Amino acid sequence: MTLDFWLGDWVAEWDGGSGTNTVTRELGGRVIIERFEALAPEPFSGLSVSVFDSAAGQWRQTWVDSSGSYWAFTGGPQADGTFMLATPERVDKDSMFKRMVFFNIEQDSFDWRWESSADGQEWTQRWAIHYQRRL
Repeated sequence: MTLDFWLGDWVAEWDGGSGTNTVTRELGGRVIIERFEALAPEPFSGLSVSVFDSAAGQWRQTWVDSSGSYWAFTGGPQADGTFMLATPERVDKDSMFKRMVFFNIEQDSFDWRWESSADGQEWTQRWAIHYQRRL
């Protein structure tokens, strides 16, 4: 599975908020660029750059955002049909592993959750978003 399912213009909704996400293939088709915007009541912007590392056989993503966060993720498709990207080590002042899981992937929708873990084994959901393709 590639990140092709993610390409497009999306409306994002979660408990207490909404936003948009535009995901494009650029630079000769080898790089996936994400531009995320959370709307009021808590405006927030983020940008990610993802590439497939053929030598490692996995995806690599760099995320930066308007709060000053920077994270590097690795991962890809999972046997259960999800697509997961995770930090390979603990990050930030809270010293936690972080990961994102794309699931319920359909042509015009998918679900996404943001999780953290102290040990990389037991995960706690921090944020869940439902994405619907913008027509």
